[in-house]
Amino acid sequence: MQKKRNVATWLGAVLGMLTALALNATFAHANDHGWVKEEFHKTYPLTANGRFSLNNINGAVHISAWDQNQVKVDAVKRADDEDGLKNMEIRVDARPDSVSVATKYLSDGDHWNHNHYSSVEYTITLPRNARLDDVQLINGALDVNGVLGEVRAQCINGKLTATGLTNRAKLSTVNGQLEAKFDRVPAESLDLESVNGHIELTLPSDAKASFEASTVHGGISTDFGLHSSHHMVGHDMHGTLGGGGTHIRLTNVNGAIEVRHANDGRAMSPAKSDSNHDDEDEI
Repeated sequence: MQKKRNVATWLGAVLGMLTALALNATFAHANDHGWVKEEFHKTYPLTANGRFSLNNINGAVHISAWDQNQVKVDAVKRADDEDGLKNMEIRVDARPDSVSVATKYLSDGDHWNHNHYSSVEYTITLPRNARLDDVQLINGALDVNGVLGEVRAQCINGKLTATGLTNRAKLSTVNGQLEAKFDRVPAESLDLESVNGHIELTLPSDAKASFEASTVHGGISTDFGLHSSHHMVGHDMHGTLGGGGTHIRLTNVNGAIEVRHANDGRAMSPAKSDSNHDDEDEI
């Protein structure tokens, strides 16, 4: 039942993004023309464990951490002509404990308007212990590196890569690969979801965790020795590492799930598959 609810939720998201996919095809044509661009460089104070959010319709986002209590926002606005460039605006709401950034389109709220196409590519540097409260991208890849606070992020059309994580995370993609690497397994839950894209999760070798993983079309594999089961529809995997711990939920519709251990020289956690869920042929 859980798998069916997950599928229904994601199918709704997919249907809602068909327009964005169509715009991607137009974007490929727009790249044949020359661009005009404008740069944006601002810095805002933020407490060490403050919240950061970002919403971008078109363009990649790069997020990394530093040992300063401020957020540095570097961006490049691109468009196929000056009118398209003027049609978009970077808006920042900066408070001592939170900073939010959003790309806004001034004409009808659309990044494709009157034959103008535009995008914004962001490079964000923020305090190492800050929380990524809500990062949402529609067309563009996202990479996050070294952020030690909680990370919540989603991409519709684009790859999501997050490395050096140590805290609670909720990551999702619709059309794109999802890769997450944890230097330390947090006490709280991890939640990774995809519709059309491979999921790869890397954990410390001595991780203590409880797994719940499922796919509709795609296999499940792990370096830790946990077994997956093949059913009439999809695969699933339930089990524990090191006697159990952090709850890790992995769900995919069209794509495989891989769970890897880091090459960290640590002793491998003992794995135990949940026999209550292994009532089908094991893979």
